[in-house]
Amino acid sequence: MVKHQSSKYSKEFLNKTIEIWQPYSPTPLSLSDAREITSNMTALFNLLISRDKENNNSNINKNSA
Repeated sequence: MVKHQSSKYSKEFLNKTIEIWQPYSPTPLSLSDAREITSNMTALFNLLISRDKENNNSNINKNSA
């Protein structure tokens, strides 16, 4: 029995992710790989946004002192 994974991303989006990232992988990428890539990229950008906000808040506090 095949277990279906629900995804918050459309199949079209995941296929586009594969199309973009496939040149960087020596093995064929699957929809599962595309989900993982998307998850990792989302986490990376969330981290960068968080760090940027922290940096901006730190600069505001330095300028206020």
